[in-house]
Amino acid sequence: MWVVGLVGSPRKGMNTDSLVSQALSGARAQGAEVEKIYLSDLSIRPCGACEKRPPTGYCVFRDGMEEVYRVLEGADALVIGTPAYYGTVSGQLKLMIDRCNCLGEVVKGPDGGVSFRTRIAKRKRALFIWVADSSRDPSCALHVMRLWGKDANVELVDTLIVTGADRGTPARKRPELLKRAYELGAKLVAEFQEL
Repeated sequence: MWVVGLVGSPRKGMNTDSLVSQALSGARAQGAEVEKIYLSDLSIRPCGACEKRPPTGYCVFRDGMEEVYRVLEGADALVIGTPAYYGTVSGQLKLMIDRCNCLGEVVKGPDGGVSFRTRIAKRKRALFIWVADSSRDPSCALHVMRLWGKDANVELVDTLIVTGADRGTPARKRPELLKRAYELGAKLVAEFQEL
């Protein structure tokens, strides 16, 4: 089993990164092969809303998203972590999400109605980690992630919602949060193996 962590924080070694790392450690302990990608390390252009379908690949731009598309095609599970920005996801994660717009396609039905389907064949399960300091309501971030999941063929099966991340002891130094992230990463693999 291949589990990939997508870190939507530019701050390596801090709260979001630490929790994603713990979840990946839990997945590894269950026998999964793990990989971690920092979205801020990838050169990703914003979506150009070009409405063009390239002859190969998903997008007309060839940039750091090729790495993300590779993961979306092949991974069995994802651990997606983001700090809260204005109650939703970070710019790094949102940039990746916007560039997944090309993964969905419109399908016309016999009655003339339309529906959407993903171009990504492999279904993936995901753990979503949202790390907030002053924000308290993750509903906007969860809505964005579920919408993205339809195009990327990703089902959010668990969440770790952290609030007050830097009040008192930082989230990356709270044993109960690190343990919970580890347990959720292990659960992601264990439940996959039961399917």
